[in-house]
Amino acid sequence: MLTTTAIDVVRFAVTKFREGYEQASVDAFLTEARAALTVWEQGAAGAAPALTGDAVVDRRFPPTKFGNGYDQDQVDDFLDRIVVALRAHEAGAAARPAAAPTPLPLAKAAQGSVLRSSAIPDKRFTVTRFREGYSQAGVDGFLEAARTALAEYERSGVPAAPPLSGNDVVNVRFRPTKFRAGYSQDEVDNYLDEITVAIRHHEQASGRV
Repeated sequence: MLTTTAIDVVRFAVTKFREGYEQASVDAFLTEARAALTVWEQGAAGAAPALTGDAVVDRRFPPTKFGNGYDQDQVDDFLDRIVVALRAHEAGAAARPAAAPTPLPLAKAAQGSVLRSSAIPDKRFTVTRFREGYSQAGVDGFLEAARTALAEYERSGVPAAPPLSGNDVVNVRFRPTKFRAGYSQDEVDNYLDEITVAIRHHEQASGRV
């Protein structure tokens, strides 16, 4: 998982006669991201940085064309790694009081077809390149958190602090991709529905909702 050290040493290719990202804006953001990861890595009790994984998903930088900028693909890929790292820390934080879940049919659970953790590593999505998709690194990191959560429920029935809730799955967002490889948005969204049903099934069975 990405750490503050990786931010200290990262370097991006410089662009001049093609579109890049404004260097000052990217550098300022990396300083902000480093500060957020430092808070998590130091593990201060009750502390949580203002910068979240979702905020990184939404971050945009001014473009450059004829002035020096940073390579957009390299920056976007690195931001995906930051999103994964922040979400991993957020998921591992002390359990929060559960919010009332957004209603979702549990018909699949009742039919005994609830997704199991062992199925997640084998899941494959159509790769997109010249149409908008979801960041592969962001989706892969989130699926690992979902696999861990389901595995804990399957193992213990009532884990002390599950790393992911049904609400977390409903609310997750991923950075979009267009000219670089991503995952089909429809396929990912449909699979997230299955994960939500599975986690909420376990939450109901364990009395968490």
